[in-house]
Amino acid sequence: MFSIVTQTLRLVAARWPVLLAWYLAGWLGRYLLIEVAATFGATNALVGLLIMPLAVLARLASFIGMFLVLRSAMPSFSDLKERGLDDVDRTTDPRGRASRVYDIFLVSILPFFAFYAAWQFLGQDTIAYATSALGKINPFAEDYEPGGAVFDLRFDWVSGTVIVLAFTGRYLIKKYQARLPKWAPIVAVYLEAVWVYLTVFLISSSRAEVEGWISSRAAVEWYSGLRADIASAVAPIGWAWSGIEWIVAEAGGLLLLPLAWLALAGIVYGRALAAEPVALRPRGRYYDSARSRYAALPTAVTRRFTDIGSDFLGRFRPLGNALVLIWRAGVVPMGVFVLAYTLLEAATDWGFIAAVQLIGAHDLQSWWMNVDKVLGFGIDALIEPLRICLIAAGYDFCLRKLEERRESAAAVVADETATA
Repeated sequence: MFSIVTQTLRLVAARWPVLLAWYLAGWLGRYLLIEVAATFGATNALVGLLIMPLAVLARLASFIGMFLVLRSAMPSFSDLKERGLDDVDRTTDPRGRASRVYDIFLVSILPFFAFYAAWQFLGQDTIAYATSALGKINPFAEDYEPGGAVFDLRFDWVSGTVIVLAFTGRYLIKKYQARLPKWAPIVAVYLEAVWVYLTVFLISSSRAEVEGWISSRAAVEWYSGLRADIASAVAPIGWAWSGIEWIVAEAGGLLLLPLAWLALAGIVYGRALAAEPVALRPRGRYYDSARSRYAALPTAVTRRFTDIGSDFLGRFRPLGNALVLIWRAGVVPMGVFVLAYTLLEAATDWGFIAAVQLIGAHDLQSWWMNVDKVLGFGIDALIEPLRICLIAAGYDFCLRKLEERRESAAAVVADETATA
């Protein structure tokens, strides 16, 4: 159960310098690309936001690089490779290793960007971009407007057209990849990042309006009124209700972030689990009726639907496989993983407080306003490789549990065969 912690320490000892190099490269790439985006975004928001996906891709590339560096030091992966059960190092694509990295990028972009936005990382990048872009605008210019063009992006025909063109271009490159130049997959990765980033950005920008619309619905108002009436009539029930909501909110924050990271690792490592894909087999009268109607469509139409459907489902299948693997690992080991992740997350704040205490008192303006960001970055650079090692160790534990289940099932089949 505590092997996740010990394996984390082994991974840190084996790969920490390389992990630090990957982290620094991703941070530097993100910083430079945000500055480039801000330079263009000062005059045109759409151009700036077409560059911003590259900054997120720099972070994603550093995380993928760190996960792949750890792969050879993970015992369960090594065991899979020795027994020929992994699909990571085998491919039918003649482009070899580059094609495998390209596939990992494509299946990682959509869930990573959603994860990136849900935990406010996208908001942090947007604030950094806007701050830099606003600093590049001349406030004494004749056409100066507060905010300028930095925030001038909304759901309209321009942004919608860009999203559709990016999605279509990515689909066509994937479909005709064998006929295109070797650099075409790089364009596909960028186009995938563009349509996902702009969609997530526009949805996040409209969140206040969406939340306001939801809160004004009759069902939500009925729920709020019912809760208020019950709380005023029976105070203990109101206290219990509020307590349950607080526990759910706090537990959700503590559990979802580490498990989301574990699922992201599962997407990167996911091709090792191709032997146990998630399969949905719907049944019922409505399903059979819809299937018969679909079969009656012209072949050209069904072929296009099949291509688009397989492309869409292919984005989520690795995530589904990872979630199933995490679920089968057991509640107690995953609880230990979540606890270790939470302590490591808190270590960032503890480390900053300890460093401040060690440095001692200094002038706020001349010292701390120049040093605090550098100090925070240094602590993050120390903690982030540890976090990635913990996530990789947790996923390796999940793989080991998967192999134990396979061996147990094989032993049962062998016993039944011998008995028969």
